[in-house]
Amino acid sequence: DGSRGLTLRSVAQRRAEAEAAERRAELLDLAREVGRLGVFERDLRSGHATWDAQILQMWGLSASGEAPSVEDALRSVVPADRDGFERAFRASMAQAGTYAHHYRVRGADGVLRHLHSQWVVKNGADGRPERVLGLVMDDTHSWTLARWHDETVAQLALAVDLAGITIWRHDLATDRMHYNYQVRVLLQIEPRPEGVPVAEIRALVHPDDLPRLRASVDAALQSDRPNDTEARYRRADGEWRSVMMRRVVERIDDSRRALELGRRFELATRAAGIGYWSLEGSDERARWSDQLRRLHGLGADDPVPTLREWLQTFVHGDDRDEVGQRFADWVASGRSDLEADFRLVGRDGQMRHVMTHSRVEGGSARTLLFGLVIDVTERRSVELALRRASERAALVARGVGLGTWEHDLRDGSDHWDEQMWRLRGLAPRAQAPSADERLAMVHPDDRRMAHERLTRSMRENRPTSFEFRVLLPDGSVRWLASRSTPVRDEQGRTVRRIGVNWDITDNRTAAAVRQEREIAQRESQAKSQFLARMSHELRTPLNAVLGFAQLLLAEDHGGDVAAAGRRRRVEHIRAAGAHLLSLIDDVLDLSSLEGGELRITLQPVPLAPLVGTTLPLIDAQLRERGVTLSCTSLDAVALADPTRLRQVLLNLLGNAAKYNREGGRIALSAAREGGRVVLRVADTGRGMSELQLRHLFEPFNRLGVERDGIEGTGIGLAIVKALVERMGGTVAVHSQVGVGTTFTLSLADAGGEVPAAAVAPTASRPIPLAGAQARGTLLYVEDNPVNAMIIAELVARRADLALHIAADGSSGVDKALALQPDLILLDMQLPDFDGHEVLRRLRAEPATAGIPVIALSANAMPEDIDRALRAGMADYWTKPLDFRAFMNSLETLFGPAP
Repeated sequence: DGSRGLTLRSVAQRRAEAEAAERRAELLDLAREVGRLGVFERDLRSGHATWDAQILQMWGLSASGEAPSVEDALRSVVPADRDGFERAFRASMAQAGTYAHHYRVRGADGVLRHLHSQWVVKNGADGRPERVLGLVMDDTHSWTLARWHDETVAQLALAVDLAGITIWRHDLATDRMHYNYQVRVLLQIEPRPEGVPVAEIRALVHPDDLPRLRASVDAALQSDRPNDTEARYRRADGEWRSVMMRRVVERIDDSRRALELGRRFELATRAAGIGYWSLEGSDERARWSDQLRRLHGLGADDPVPTLREWLQTFVHGDDRDEVGQRFADWVASGRSDLEADFRLVGRDGQMRHVMTHSRVEGGSARTLLFGLVIDVTERRSVELALRRASERAALVARGVGLGTWEHDLRDGSDHWDEQMWRLRGLAPRAQAPSADERLAMVHPDDRRMAHERLTRSMRENRPTSFEFRVLLPDGSVRWLASRSTPVRDEQGRTVRRIGVNWDITDNRTAAAVRQEREIAQRESQAKSQFLARMSHELRTPLNAVLGFAQLLLAEDHGGDVAAAGRRRRVEHIRAAGAHLLSLIDDVLDLSSLEGGELRITLQPVPLAPLVGTTLPLIDAQLRERGVTLSCTSLDAVALADPTRLRQVLLNLLGNAAKYNREGGRIALSAAREGGRVVLRVADTGRGMSELQLRHLFEPFNRLGVERDGIEGTGIGLAIVKALVERMGGTVAVHSQVGVGTTFTLSLADAGGEVPAAAVAPTASRPIPLAGAQARGTLLYVEDNPVNAMIIAELVARRADLALHIAADGSSGVDKALALQPDLILLDMQLPDFDGHEVLRRLRAEPATAGIPVIALSANAMPEDIDRALRAGMADYWTKPLDFRAFMNSLETLFGPAP
């Protein structure tokens, strides 16, 4: 409404408030300074922090600096406390409240400080933690005082113990005396927590000394000055002991020096693992230090053994007699000192190696024996480990032919061991070779490199490693590896360089072989990939060429001359396609053999049945040339792969027919000779010259007959030789120009009688479908419409079969689920994913898991076929298809056509 408000305050009130604020600030500064207190604040949202000067100084930072980040601040916390402090601080930022933590910080100035932080986490307007306000107190002084106090108390107790001082306190209120445990030794009185009545103590005082003791007590009560007196006390064993209480001031001065010396001696011996003992006069049992008791596994209250008990109980059995004899000889000889080295077995069963230094002092009136026992177990273990390591290193060095050398930088001297000379083919000499002699042993091509590498490493004072060649006196070259490192003294100065050499010639050779093998493997893999692609790309169009040629030949063209001419032309197309397919198959076989990828399965193979199934395949060639074939003595059984042996026979018999003269002859025979089966194929053909025989098995070498117009690729005999050798056999040839040629195969003799069924074709055959119905359903997954058309033409010849086509893998799986076909024909290369993925998805569905799947693919490499069959394909048919074989397979699967 336009009105304004006005608040009036007196100047005096404002001045009083300012003065109060100033006093509070002064008090806060005083608290910070005197109480070693710092204040901090951190915004949890922005991460911004404010530290006052005190906290910055606690972190060893400049008082005018800025607060570090949480991460930087944590880096100054000692590692042992860092995780705990970080967890506590970060956990506190999740919920408002009050928190505290003790930790240590090593600041940027290197000073270690004990700090105690207390902080409050406050929420913002949204109810979530927003700010942290806190204090940090420097507790270093308190921690130091506490540690000094603990050390002082411990040292005082040790001093009292060593000096045999009995400390007493007279409680005038209860009239009881309180003693430390030394009173047990002095007066044979057991200290009691509640104290001992004064009357009980005075009863032990000698009657003649009691008045003097009472007067001394009264004088002490009347004055704060030191008081001293002497009295005799009766021990429990009846012995009187004189106890002197000297003036306090003098006793403090004397005992301080004694106790300080005793404290230092005890601390030094304990830290060094040294025990000590002493034996006075005719005492039977010695006094042992706490450290000596620990070495023997004895407690503070356990009695010290006598010398005899000690020998029998604690000295190792193997050392006992020698140690006992040495101590006896020492005492009898009058020598002042004795040193011994032996093993102790403590009460806990732990064995220790010790070294003793013993001494005897005094005369006939008073003799004192004392000694030190030093625990050298760890040193002995280290020495033993070093000795064993040295022995192992020497053994390894000798075993692997490691040579060692050393160069002393102080006097320039060098040392070679014997192996360094042997690595260079030289007899060992006492003096190491000079620098020029060493360089002359290095291969000229490596001298500069070796010299520079070693010189640079010595100049830079660092380890080095390199490999180089050396020339041996016999002119041979060997590869050596060199490793060396500097050796420094206690001041860190390099005084020597030591190094090793060893022969790596075999490794270098193996590496070169591995590299060549890897290159060959990559080349073989690239070749296999190329052949696989070539096979697929050639077989796919060949499937169309041969497929449609077979379809045209199967049609009825009528009996006129024109129809016959068309049929002849189609037959030429089919024959040319078949020749090209044969060439592709030969190339793939040769490649698989060279790469070791063609699988050979050896088994006993009777030759007669094998030949019987092979001859019909070459009948056409024999009739075309008018060549006759005779077979004799084929009752042998060879160890071979039946399919590959049939392939070998077809090739040899085909060549014998192809290169024979009109009306020529071929003779096929077998015999057992020296544990081998020898198979011979002899013809009366043109024969070969010596030059042709030398190049007979070279791939693609037609030996000049290509000029005569005879078909061929020059691959067949190379395949024959490779197949026979893979079956463990050999191939030999004898030929004479104008007379003929004889090929002789030698295979292992399997012996025994083998049923004729053993040589049945090894190719997989379709298994008839269980419960085939009157009408079957086929699903063909194929993206090539020409291939799909050919299969459709063939299946259409069976009225009882229905064919469905799917153009990719995804639709193929969907149709299989919908149709539930009796058989699936599957192409292995599809637009979306391959045939293996289709098979995996079909097997993953319960509805299609049991449907047989036959691969129908132009991929004909052996590894492709093996992989598909292992994956679960029922069979693998390669393109181009043989129509007759395809229809026969359908008949086997679905039964005869209606």
